[in-house]
Amino acid sequence: MVFGQLLKRPSLKLGGFRSFITSKEFIAVASAVLITPVILTTVTALISRLPFLRDHFAIGMLIVSVIIFILASMFGDSMLRAVLLGISAGVLLVGVQSTTIAQNLLNRLGGITP
Repeated sequence: MVFGQLLKRPSLKLGGFRSFITSKEFIAVASAVLITPVILTTVTALISRLPFLRDHFAIGMLIVSVIIFILASMFGDSMLRAVLLGISAGVLLVGVQSTTIAQNLLNRLGGITP
């Protein structure tokens, strides 16, 4: 009987949808998807100006992500915190993904390690 109750579809109510759209979790994911690409051009330009971080892009993205995360922790439980956490996660994912792509490319070129 319990398994049958799990398979029932929840009814979609307008109030439920509205509360989903305005939830902090949704705001964090939406900001990671929508706002992070806009900010990445500025972050990438900043990282390319710094001598050590120019050669170590992933480390630079990690530092920026941690700084944004620290800023987000100052805002308590608010929508701004959700936005900043989403941006921080997006920046971190771009840094990790770019390193993975570079490593795969170097491996395909003959096992060259960076």
